Amino acid sequence: MAMSATRKSLANNFRKYPPVLTVKQVCEILDLGSTKVYALIRSGEIERIEKSGRHIRVLKEDVIDFLIAHKNLG
Repeated sequence: MAMSATRKSLANNFRKYPPVLTVKQVCEILDLGSTKVYALIRSGEIERIEKSGRHIRVLKEDVIDFLIAHKNLG
């Protein structure tokens, strides 16, 4: 399946980030505070992968999906 131009562009913009992100990295990408990012994760708008102890991790692809979905809504 071919990547859409938007997905490809976002993936290229965020290539410096690893495939699995911390909440802090998600905050940097979305330019949001940690309280808002935790709320997005709790609400399920951004999916998290299994919690590892006290640490929450998010797939970079899920953050890209979130950005694309909200671009299309706005």
